[in-house]
Amino acid sequence: MVSIHRRIPFRRRTAAALVATATALLLGPSLVPAAAAASPLQAGLFGDQDPTYDGVFRQSLGLLAYAAVGETPPADAVSWLLGQQCPDGGFQAFRPVASDPCQKSDPIAYAGEDTNSTGIAAAALRAIGQSHAADRALAWAAGAQNSDGGFPYFVGGSSDANSTAVVLFGTNTAGRPPASVAVGGVSAVDFLVGLQLGCAGAATDDDGGFAFQDYGSGLLDNDAASVQAVLALSGAALPVTPRTVSTSVPRADCTTSPPPSTTAGAAELGAGHLARVLDAFSGAVPQFDYSSGARVPGSVSAGDTAWAAMSLAAVGIGRSQLDAALGVLGAAPTTAAGVRTGRVADAAAAAATADQPGQLALVALAARAGGTGVATVGAYVARIGATMRLAPAAPAPSPSSSTAPSASSSAAPSASSSATPSGSPTRSASASPSVSPTSSASPSSSDLGALSPTGATLLTPVLGVLGVALLLAGLGLLTTARRRSAHA
Repeated sequence: MVSIHRRIPFRRRTAAALVATATALLLGPSLVPAAAAASPLQAGLFGDQDPTYDGVFRQSLGLLAYAAVGETPPADAVSWLLGQQCPDGGFQAFRPVASDPCQKSDPIAYAGEDTNSTGIAAAALRAIGQSHAADRALAWAAGAQNSDGGFPYFVGGSSDANSTAVVLFGTNTAGRPPASVAVGGVSAVDFLVGLQLGCAGAATDDDGGFAFQDYGSGLLDNDAASVQAVLALSGAALPVTPRTVSTSVPRADCTTSPPPSTTAGAAELGAGHLARVLDAFSGAVPQFDYSSGARVPGSVSAGDTAWAAMSLAAVGIGRSQLDAALGVLGAAPTTAAGVRTGRVADAAAAAATADQPGQLALVALAARAGGTGVATVGAYVARIGATMRLAPAAPAPSPSSSTAPSASSSAAPSASSSATPSGSPTRSASASPSVSPTSSASPSSSDLGALSPTGATLLTPVLGVLGVALLLAGLGLLTTARRRSAHA
């Protein structure tokens, strides 16, 4: 079959192309909204890394770090997170344009609103006083709970330990006991306990650990699942409040026949397992090599180590292991004499947290939970704040403008200000002023920079002239082609 475009004479095809190009040049600026004509506005987002998969999660961790030291987070940072919330209360990992419709949760495509982003956002919003938005997030998450009591990553998928734990972070922070998060009489605690290894894992020192999911062929301990499941089962709100931590390291009693189901609660047994992992790997939860199915000795998973430290602090056991973990993270508490305990952070851990706000926040949260002073943790929070993206600067006012602010205006931030001795970030040229987190999530018109509402730029007149020329040329070719066709 001959394609249609081959039957159109060359001159007519050329003329049509010219007309189409001219139309695009002439009408394009007026058809494209201002928000789409420029790159999406991301003022307030922590970090320069691609936020596609972790934007909401890392932003929430950053806000939790501010709450951990009692500081009011930057208003733009709070507004960014509020602007990411969907009308139904849920959150996606990231929406490049907050005004775009939210994508329905899809467990097949792994896209749309998800429980992990929603659960951690609910915890952060509650911690900074945004209770209404937090409650809306938890209401959405409640609709995702499966009949087994657990939560899937995306609505309709299979429940897993991490997704269940992150939703519990949100409900714990709202003051709800984990056992009360239930559907049909089956709770999230029931689901997590069903994934905990008992005496079957004692031979490999995995008793007390948690599997990610039950695949029907025996539970396999998963460090990433264990560090979050233990914290969730503790019932502790985020950020974890420092408390007295004992040196005990409980484990399942598997010496009797038949062995009892537990000798301690699920959270205590899980914390005992984490303490033994930290002992075995010099204070770190190591990275996991999925190709070999084994932990990598000498490596450090900074995120998992931080979650493990928070778990020990929340449950209140494993003081020595907690201090060792904080030492690995470079956030060990100080003794009365002001000398750091634990070992100094190694190069891998230091590099992992250098400019990544999510991991910096985890280190800050772990340090504060373990008893590190506010001044020390405040230094991490200041580094998080320094990564926040700023709104485009508004055009400078005309010197003759009567509305131009005076040089002594108190609204202008000082370019020379820096972190206070306590580690609390002050106003600076690279950070938005900290105001009440209850401020509106909608960006002001000045946040949109100098782009006009129609999307026009300085090139618009030039493109307009070029469009007119191309349009006239195209019409001329069409006229010529029609006359030749009529004489043919």
